[in-house]
Amino acid sequence: MTVIALSEDLVDFGDLPANVNALLQQGVAVHSSDPARARAFFRTAIEVAPDVLPSYRCLFKLQNKLRDFDSAYETAVTGLARAAAQAELGTDWSGWTGADLVAAQHTSGRFLLQFLKALAFIQLRRGNEDAAAAALAKLQELDPEDGIGGSVIAALLAHREPA
Repeated sequence: MTVIALSEDLVDFGDLPANVNALLQQGVAVHSSDPARARAFFRTAIEVAPDVLPSYRCLFKLQNKLRDFDSAYETAVTGLARAAAQAELGTDWSGWTGADLVAAQHTSGRFLLQFLKALAFIQLRRGNEDAAAAALAKLQELDPEDGIGGSVIAALLAHREPA
């Protein structure tokens, strides 16, 4: 994989291994001009360090942008499972509570919410409105202050045309 010269406008992914951060920065640098290469960088980051959660977020956001909703869904589910494992929670998010998130590490708790939001959005984009509404309801329960931005998904869901 060819290395890309990066600008000073790097994304702050937090405290990551340098090699994973470099892969993510490379992917971000080319995501608009060369989505296939960006996808390769993000997938490589996941292969190198499968417990580094920002890699999943980068990949599912790209897949969603490319309208590859099935792949985006699978990536979000996998990332959510990794975050849940790090937070010592089960993968069935329907039973999660606010206390579970408080007990979770700060980083994995934030990703639990981000990935749940992603599931709601991707399910909506896939036409699975009931699944989107269920994920959104849980997100709103866990994030009543709307810090993750579930209200955006709620607005989109409210404006869907009936089938």
